[in-house]
Parts: sequence; C-alpha cells; structure tokens
Amino acid sequence: MPAIQNVERRGAVYYWRRTVRFQDGKPFTLRLSLRTTAQAVARSMGCAMTAKSETLKMTLGQNGRAASLTTVQKAGIFREAMKGMRDHLERVHVGYQRIDPDATFMIEGLVGIYEVMLRDFVVNGVPENVGSREHVEARFSGLTDEQKETLIDFFADRPDWRERSHDKAAQDLRTVGVAETEDNLDIARKVNLEGRLAAALEYRRRLFDPATMWAAMTDDRVSAAPMPIAVVAAAPAAAPVPVPPREPEVAEPWASMTPTQAAERFIADNPKIVGDARRKARWTEKTRTQFLSAARLLEKSYGARPIRLVVREDVVRLNEHFSRLPVSHHKSRRHDAMSLEEICREAEEEIKAGTRDAKTIGLQSTSTNRHFLFLKELMAWVGKQVDGVGTIDWSDFLYEDDRDARDQRDAYTEEEGRQLFRLPIWTGSRSLGRRLEQGTEIWHDGGFWVLPIAWYTGCRREEICQLTLDDIGEENGIWFFTITDENGGRVKNRAAVRLVPFADELIRLGLPGYVKALHAAGETMLFPELRTASGKRSYGDVYYKNWWMKIARKLDFIEPGQAIHSFRHTVTTELKHREVFLETRADLVGHTMSGETAGRYSKAARLIRLKEAVDQIPKVTDRLPSLPTRLLPSVNRQPRPARLKVRG
Repeated sequence: MPAIQNVERRGAVYYWRRTVRFQDGKPFTLRLSLRTTAQAVARSMGCAMTAKSETLKMTLGQNGRAASLTTVQKAGIFREAMKGMRDHLERVHVGYQRIDPDATFMIEGLVGIYEVMLRDFVVNGVPENVGSREHVEARFSGLTDEQKETLIDFFADRPDWRERSHDKAAQDLRTVGVAETEDNLDIARKVNLEGRLAAALEYRRRLFDPATMWAAMTDDRVSAAPMPIAVVAAAPAAAPVPVPPREPEVAEPWASMTPTQAAERFIADNPKIVGDARRKARWTEKTRTQFLSAARLLEKSYGARPIRLVVREDVVRLNEHFSRLPVSHHKSRRHDAMSLEEICREAEEEIKAGTRDAKTIGLQSTSTNRHFLFLKELMAWVGKQVDGVGTIDWSDFLYEDDRDARDQRDAYTEEEGRQLFRLPIWTGSRSLGRRLEQGTEIWHDGGFWVLPIAWYTGCRREEICQLTLDDIGEENGIWFFTITDENGGRVKNRAAVRLVPFADELIRLGLPGYVKALHAAGETMLFPELRTASGKRSYGDVYYKNWWMKIARKLDFIEPGQAIHSFRHTVTTELKHREVFLETRADLVGHTMSGETAGRYSKAARLIRLKEAVDQIPKVTDRLPSLPTRLLPSVNRQPRPARLKVRG
C-alpha cells in the first residue's frame, strides 16, 4: 500500500497523526481517528487534515505567544527607543553646531517640542488627526507660535507618522515574540514613546550639566576592553554571582502606569471620597487639582517611570527639589515642559543674576505636607493593586507644626486694616492703568470690592470672586450673599453653603448700588473682569495674580503665610473677643462644627443674628467716602484673553 502523508493504519482503521513544534521548541502531537477502513477515503481526509493543520499551527503559533508584554520585554523596548532617540538628538545637535552659532537655543527648543509632544502622546494617546493644525492648537497650546508651526511642518513631512509608529510597535512585538493584539500594539507603542520621552528629558539634563553625559546612562554601559592573557591567567576564579530574585510579573496597565496616570485612575476609581475613613473628605475641584499636582511633581522629579517602582530615595530627591523650587513654580506655562531640576537650576541662575530674591526659594511646610500626604495615599492605593510596591515611611518627610491651627495664619490687626484701605485703590488712583499710584480717580470692580467684602464677612477668596448677581439677595431689608456651588461656583465643603449678610459698612460704601449698576449693564457676574477666555483659571486665582500680589508688595506688615485667607482669622478672632457664639461664628464663615451638640443639633443662626455679628467687625474703612458707582468701561469687563508664553 503506498504511504499516505501523516496517515497510519492501526488494525483496519486509519488514523491521522502529526507532530508540530511551536515557538518554545516543545513538540505537540495531534492524533485523530479517521473512522474509516477505506484507503481512498483516508487519503482524502488525511490531505485535508494536513492542510488544515498548517493553518492551525500558524494560529496556535500566534495565540501561543505571551498574552501580554512582561516587564523585562517592555524594558527592552524602552531601552531601544531611548537609545534611538539619544542618537537622533546627538546627530541633530552636532548638525546645529556646524551651521548655527546659536546651536544651544536651537537644540533646547527642539527638545522642548519633543518633551511636550511625547508627554502628551504618552498620557493621551496618538489621535487620528495627529499633527493637524486643529490637533496642535488644542493639545499644545503651551508652545510658542513658531514651535507650533515647526510641529505642524514635522507631521506634514511625515503624513504616515501614526501608521509608522504602529508598524514599529508591531516590529517590537515580533522581536520579543508577543502576539500582535490591539492591546499589545498600543502598549508597545506607549512604551516606545515613554523611552523616547525619557531620552528627551535626559538630554535636557545633559545640556545643563554635560558631566552627567555618561554617568546617567546606566542602561547603556560600555564594556571594558578584554584583559591581557597573562592577567587573565593569574586572576583567581571569580566568585559565583548571586542571581537576583525574579521580579514579579505585573499586568498592564499597572506595569507601566506613571504617577500622573495613577492619580487620574485613583480619582476615577474614588469619585466621591479622598482620605481614610476617619477623615471622609469629599473631592472638590480644588482637592482634585492638588492631588494631581502632587503626582505631577513626583513624576517631574522621578521621571515618567512606573509609580510601583518608587522607593524612598525617589521621595528624598523630591523633597530636595521642594527645598530648591521657587514658590512661583508652574505659574508660568513655560515650566510645564521642564523637569523640577531644570526649574530649580533656572531659579538659582536668576538669584545669581539678581533677578530673583533668595527668600522666594523653597516651598512652605504646609504645601510639602499636603503633597506628601496625597502621595502617601496614592502609593498605598497602588500597593493594593499590585505586588512588590516598596514600603516608605512618609513621616520622615512631614514637618510638624506645633502652632495652634488658629495661629498658623496670623490675623490682621485693626491698624493694619486701616493701613491697607489707605492705598490708592480706595482713596484715589492716578489712572485706570495705574490704580496703585496716588491720584483722584476711583473705579468700582473686583480690585475695589474683594478685600472689603473679605474684611467684613470672612468669606474665602474664591467664594467672593466667583459670586454671580443671582447670588445676591435682599430679605426683610437685609442684603446678603448666597455662598453656593450652584451657577458654576465652588465651595470647600457642605458647611460652606450658607447665607452671609452685608455689613452696614459695605452698604454705606455703596455695594448695593454697584450690584444694581451691573444689572443695568447686562452683566451676570459680580466681578466680570476676573473671567478668563480659556476658563481654565479660577476667579480667585486671577484676582490673586492681578491684584493681591501687587497690593501685598505695598504693605510692609505682610508676613510669610499671610494672604487673603488671614481675613477669615481676623473675623473669627474679633467676633470671639466680642463674645459672639461659636455656632454663629461657624455659620458665618462656613466652618464645620465638631461634636454632636455644636455640629449636628444646632440650627443655622438666623440671618438677623448673622447681621448683628458682621456689624461688630471693626470698621477700618469708616474714613472712606461713599461715592456713586463708577463701573469699569465695558471693554475692561470682558474675559481676559489667554496669552502665549514665549520660551526663552
């Protein structure tokens, strides 16, 4: 009987049998009964089975690959991408040096573009319209117009960039022998982009300190030359090198999740509560921003590496950066693309050049404590998701403050209040553009009203600045503010939602007339000029930058830690001295009361009682005249346009 490929007969019955080997080299034997004794039928079925087995082999070969990338495989992709980006930047840099006398400026600008672009791709992915003007304007608003045009031209010259990045990811997967699934392709591309971003960040550090050029390249060590034969022969036998324990396998997205990504995931997974069961603090827009800020600062110190690998030394480095950062860090969008080390060094150069006061260096303990407490919570949460997260004693980085909480921001005295309201904003300015220079002109806007309201109510900065005209009412002859989170407003907690009456002094100064004038002008906000076109900055932040920072420089009694919030301490302190009930004081300033008697069972003080309280606050504006309302010109009440920062 002629042989039939992969078919054999056992007794009278024919069987199909084939042994295949997959990528791991192990044999796998398939054996099936054809359930026939007819040779012709066996031949036909055997040929069909053999053909089908080839397809099966290829399918199993693909599916038999690792379901996902291991940490070691991702590290390999990361290193190769980092090497390629290093070489690319080296070539471009020396090319600039040959043709351009300002090569440093050119390469710094290019690295800045790469940092912003790659960081965005790592965090947000690569969109379908990558490189289009719409995409660049929407996602890279922090770049200068020239840098934006460079980016648009870059993608115009490479219309297939997105597809090429996909092909590179597929090539990386084939190299390491992992199935080309949609998830694996996206992960491989993300790791590749992270490697290139790391190279760009490293290159910027090398531009600042070329001495770190080789020391920093721990993943690309150059092997030493071979030892002479005689030396080798004389050398004693090397002791066996202990094999380090194998790193536990971690699945995506946790394997490569950066601090910023982890913070975003934490907020998404904990939409209502932040903190332990004892605190039960609810998220607000402010605390979400602060939580993300802490994670971003860690990432800008630690690098865009997995958060699960953070160890104590990384926190020590972050703390060291906190001590060197200027207090104005990240107020400029130019800082977005800079690492913390670069921001610190820039500040040090400004001090040397005499353009920055050394007193503006170093974050206050209240800020660093907040950052570290948020990071402690984030790291504890990551530790619950994956194994192998290191233990860090965060108490080593928290600064104790022995002061009573009421004294941590010193209250202003009555005399200091009088000195404040003697400034030209309230007594007469030189012109609309020179409101802090002595003159005869007075305008009524946020610059005029925010601080008197703060003094006579104890309201928070943002509570005042975000007020709408609908938040102001009158009942039984009592004018009042409604502090609420409606109409787009923000409040600190539930207790912060409240009614706050106008003090008699605010009425004398003309606040009701100001409200009526804004209604007549068709406005909806109490301080419309504090709006921004982008809507990204809070009203309170706009006031702080445009007014408080300038006002504070005119007052020699302002101490570190004192700001608009200190007006609240002035109010509570003065009312306490006048023996106003604690419950009334808490209702006025929006404090949560502790204890069942004070917090749970007390009714909110009647509006008339609150009115009696605010009228006991010392009158420090009694020498200011009551003048007719003079609104800002209409053009000055429009939202402030966003301004692009030019990179230096």
